[in-house]
This record gives sequence, C-alpha cells and structure tokens, in this order.
Amino acid sequence: MSIDWTPLSSLIETYDKFVVTSHVRPDGDALGSTLGMVGLLRQKGKDVRAVMTSRTPPRYDFLDPDGTLFEHFGTAVTPADLADREVLVILDLSAWSQLGEMADWVRSFPGKRVVIDHHVSQDDLGAIFLKDTTAEAAGTLVTRAAHALKVPITPEMAMGLLTAIAMDTGWFHHPNTTPQTLRTVAELIEAGAKIDEIYRLLSERNSLGRLKLMGETLTSLQTELNGRIAYASVTREDFERTGSIPPDTEDLVDFTVSIRGVEVGMLFIEQPRGGIKMSIRSRNGLDCAKLISAFGGGGHKAAAGATLPDPLSESLPKVLATVKAALGG
Repeated sequence: MSIDWTPLSSLIETYDKFVVTSHVRPDGDALGSTLGMVGLLRQKGKDVRAVMTSRTPPRYDFLDPDGTLFEHFGTAVTPADLADREVLVILDLSAWSQLGEMADWVRSFPGKRVVIDHHVSQDDLGAIFLKDTTAEAAGTLVTRAAHALKVPITPEMAMGLLTAIAMDTGWFHHPNTTPQTLRTVAELIEAGAKIDEIYRLLSERNSLGRLKLMGETLTSLQTELNGRIAYASVTREDFERTGSIPPDTEDLVDFTVSIRGVEVGMLFIEQPRGGIKMSIRSRNGLDCAKLISAFGGGGHKAAAGATLPDPLSESLPKVLATVKAALGG
C-alpha cells in the first residue's frame, strides 16, 4: 500500500510547533519511530516535543541517552505546557485506548492531528490517517516519509528506525519480514545505524528481575486443546517476588508460541492499577485482531492485544473460551 505524504508535507509547510506521541507501554517501534519523526521534523526546522503517556522502559534508554527527548505526560509535561502546539503527530496506534492518560488531552487538542500507523484496527481519532497495514513497523513508514520529504536520515534517526523495524519483526524472523524489509535495514545501516550495537543494547542488558520473571512465566505455562493453545500469566505478586517491572514482560508472549504444535499463544499480565493486559499470537492464520476486537483490543492478524478490566480469574477463562471456539474446540 502506497501512502500519499502530501498531507504531512502540507502541515510541515504551514505550521512550526509539533508534538509527537505514541501508545502506552511503548515498545521499540513506538520509541524508535518517534525518535525518527522528531529527527525528520527538526531537520525541517520545526519546534518539536516528544511526549509519551508512559515512561521509557530501561531497555530503551539508549534511544534517549541524556533523558531529554522523551518527556512524560502528567509529570514533566502538563496540558498547559502544550498549549502552544499546533500539530499532533500520533505514531504506531489507531485506538483511543492506546493513548492512556493522554486520551482526554488528545480529544480536546485544538490543532491538527495526523496518525501514522500500520495496525488494522482503527478508531475515529479526528485525524488525518497516513496508514499502511502491510508495513512491518511504524518505523518503516517514518523511513518512507523521510524519503518522500527528501529529508536525509541521520545516524541517530537510523538507530531509532532500525530498532523499530527489528523489534516489530522479531529480529527479522516474523512473517512480516520481506525482501524490502532487509533493503530498508541495509539503508539504515548505511545511514549510521549499528545493528550489532542495537542487538547488544536490547538483548544483552537484561536485569536480574527480568530474567527471574522469564522463569516465572515459563513455570506458569499451560496448554489446552491437546497442545494447540498455550498461555501463561504474570501476577502482581510475580513482579514483587522477582523484583521486576511491567516493561520486563515485553516479548515474553513469544514463549507461548515457541512450543511445538501450538497454534495460538497468550500472555495475561496483571496491571498495577487493576485489570489485565493481554497479548495474543497465532501461527495458524487465526486473525488475532478480529478475535480480540470483542474485548476492545486490536493489532495485527498474527499479533494483537487488549486491556481487560476484570481480574485474571475472570478475564482468562473468557478469552480462553473465545479462542477455543475460534479453533473449533
């Protein structure tokens, strides 16, 4: 799918003060694409702020080494601080629920809004949508935007954009990895991204708490439907016992689909303020985004997620029953 970048170009030509944001619990694509977009806009001479609804997970601190790029909404930044912003750029999301505590501010934002995203699900965010659901990452779309607007990709931008693509393709082993993916990665390496350093920073700096949490997650693994479904859970007590934090759960859902014969894998995570965050992955063509839409979630065909208001004891059986029915069980 080809995107016409003219609306973004027009906004850049017309306005000077931009704010860029992404979804709650930001991952590599959210943070990496934000870094890339901030670099693009600043090269166009714009006044840009990157404001996130969640704090940067320690795993991604290398994208903001001096701690000045990603500002936290509600503490470092208040709505009044953003009163001068003229354009809001939203990356890697198309749902109100993914804006977290920024949702009310976004609803009342009087300026222009533009969404750059690759997810299938979509709410009416009152924005211009620049969307390609075939793209492997929002970072891919920011890379294309830089090409379209004739903005050179700096080494800092390249580090963020390669991080975005690497994480959303599972380091290039997910089905969304294409020949063009690798051509884009090669271009970003040529622009200054150090792929070996990115891998080391992401994968070889685990905290002891995260490693212990991996063990707890593996211990909690269960299967259903003769091994076609696998799921695990992480409780608040698990976090306390292991000394881990919620961002340490990133990618743990992949353990559930690493078992031979598993077609659908799920991870259920108790949230500090109540409710459950769940992730689902499929390996048999089951449309995760469609299935999870019944629970207010969304995402991609092979990977999706949702935030559920009920406790684990109620949420898990409901989702499990839905998945069993979808698999004919």
